Amino acid sequence: MAVLRPFRALRYNPAVVGDLSTVVAPPYDVISAARRDALYDHSQYNAVRLILNRAPDPYSAAAETLQAWRRDGVLQRDPQPSLCYHVEDFVHPDGSAHQREGVIGAVRLEPFASGRIRPHERTFARHKEDRMRILRAVRANLSPIFGLFADQVAALDPARALAAARQPDMVLEDDMGVRHRGWLISEPARINAISGALAHETIFIADGHHRYETALAYADQCRAQGATDAEAPHNFIMMYLASMSDPGLVILPTHRVVAGAAGAKASAVVARLRQYFRLTPFARGARHEFLACLRQHRDDGGIGVVVAGSSEWYVATLADPTALDTHATHLAPVVRRLDVAILDTVILRGLMGIDCTAAAQEGWLTYTHDDDDAMRALEAGAHAVFLMNAPRIEDVQAVCMAGETMPEKSTYFYPKLPTGLVFRPLDDEPAAPP
Repeated sequence: MAVLRPFRALRYNPAVVGDLSTVVAPPYDVISAARRDALYDHSQYNAVRLILNRAPDPYSAAAETLQAWRRDGVLQRDPQPSLCYHVEDFVHPDGSAHQREGVIGAVRLEPFASGRIRPHERTFARHKEDRMRILRAVRANLSPIFGLFADQVAALDPARALAAARQPDMVLEDDMGVRHRGWLISEPARINAISGALAHETIFIADGHHRYETALAYADQCRAQGATDAEAPHNFIMMYLASMSDPGLVILPTHRVVAGAAGAKASAVVARLRQYFRLTPFARGARHEFLACLRQHRDDGGIGVVVAGSSEWYVATLADPTALDTHATHLAPVVRRLDVAILDTVILRGLMGIDCTAAAQEGWLTYTHDDDDAMRALEAGAHAVFLMNAPRIEDVQAVCMAGETMPEKSTYFYPKLPTGLVFRPLDDEPAAPP
């Protein structure tokens, strides 16, 4: 049973911060050094100073900043608990317009073994250590976890009715052109209706695996130190919940770029691929035809392969399933059939001998969600690029329900949720039921 409760949000004071677009930031793990600098320049109160401070000790600096903003009235605590109905209007990279909706509240933390909250991706230990240090320092949920529930579109009807009746409490357009509107829901009847509709839903984590696992570990530490109240704030986490049936739910592909020390293994990759894969060649520069073929092979796991110095580009499809018996016996059937698992286990780890986790941590294996960025990486010196199709939400759900996980960086839900719409302190409020 998923427990969703309202909380007293900490929000930017409109008398101090008139334009919310200057203070919101994307999640910490998609912020480059250049973008962090740009967000710093947007405002002295931008949320990036909390989630990715650039001081020598970013954790202490974030804690001091949050304390100062609360003390000086930059941030104010709402007088009563609420949920936040959050609507985003955005344009897909392909040019199509979309709208996504969800509700932000405090969700009871559940170990994955309970089956009530399920992950779909593997995580990196280094990232969890970093997020643990920031959580200990600030004692607050700064960014919402992105959770999904199956179907149940009508669960948000009480929020939609409220939004139709009055103006939003928060409006902004972020630096990616996404328009955000937020309505605070404090009426007990509406809160109970939404919470009740979701009470028996399984929640699938779409984004925020590292932060969720960190919160679980933090709650364990609190209990070990004597904080055993089951309703204490550390036993809950701020989460945005959307329906898997929302037509505005968009997943982008995550392409792989191989460079550095790992790139030395790229020169022979085409010959090795011929062991197990059918390769459809395209003349270098036939970008439109190449990408069209890749999209046509979405159902049979097509992977785009571009190697520096090669006169041809290829779309690879698995022709010999014994490759999975050789390189992916450790994966459950629901995972091993996925193109991202075939790339990770058969091509990168198996044929090229790359430890993907170590290569990513060392910066030899990087990720991008844009076709053009991937191709530009080759011009900038990358050794190989592997282009992917976007995962299907049905595949994500199937992996979760089987209790399995996909390789790291398998999905990219677009757009990313903003940090700065609401914060959830853990210091002075029990997560009381509505």
